[in-house]
Amino acid sequence: MLWPILFSSAICAQNIVSYGLFTGVAVPFTYDEGVNKDPRYSARYDVKFSPIGFHYGVDYEGYGFLISPSLVKTGQNFNVINTVGGEEGVRKINMLYLNVPLSLKLHIIDLSFFRLSFVASGSFAYLLDGKETISHSYSKLRFSPDVISSLPPEYVVQYDGVLSPSVHNYEMLTNTDFKPFQVNVAAGFRSDLDISEKFMISFDLRANYGLFEPRSNSYLQKLNSNGTIYDLPGNRRDIFVYLTIGISRYFEIDKKVKDRKRITKGSSRQKISSHFPWPKPRNASPRR
Repeated sequence: MLWPILFSSAICAQNIVSYGLFTGVAVPFTYDEGVNKDPRYSARYDVKFSPIGFHYGVDYEGYGFLISPSLVKTGQNFNVINTVGGEEGVRKINMLYLNVPLSLKLHIIDLSFFRLSFVASGSFAYLLDGKETISHSYSKLRFSPDVISSLPPEYVVQYDGVLSPSVHNYEMLTNTDFKPFQVNVAAGFRSDLDISEKFMISFDLRANYGLFEPRSNSYLQKLNSNGTIYDLPGNRRDIFVYLTIGISRYFEIDKKVKDRKRITKGSSRQKISSHFPWPKPRNASPRR
């Protein structure tokens, strides 16, 4: 009597396969020890558009898996502050990654038309473009004493700061000053809502943390030897909150139907064999 138990467990088993496109925004946070101790900068918070991504997922009863490569823009911006606390410009950190996360979904709410899941993921990110620039007006700024002697002649040192010329999009770092790869870990929540028999919309909110220093070793050597005038030594990590909205085509694969067909097909064969026994072939007598 084992088959009724197997059949009843198959009734509850159901898979959902989905694929689609999504877009979103990222709110980046750059934790930089050099910036934190530098009086020339104060944090600002901007939203950066992440244009497109692709989603493919499989959901089982209670859990699921998801792969969702996308283009993600990260890097926080900072206000440039003069010696009396006024804003004079902006320091921009912009990095564009191809981010490929593999995620595990644990369903908190698992209804036939709606799923709310806790999501944990790890991702590999490839840097497509990176740049760090600074722009500010003619102003008096506080420079590190370690670089005072190496400032260009147009920077005039005074007792309470340095009179600095106006700069526009001065390149502090270019693409080669960043490492080409990054690894992120993330956690958050995802909701999937069926809007028809074939399509669903999804909202995904995750906090991402970059495990590695994003700048290259050659730039860090230059930084630690006080070879930069707008940057101070210190470790850096990139964090970003990523919110996406997507639409997906989905397919429900009901194992109950498959198992029922298999059981019915097997039973039919047994019934046919019992009611219509086929004659067994006679053994041919050997020729003499």
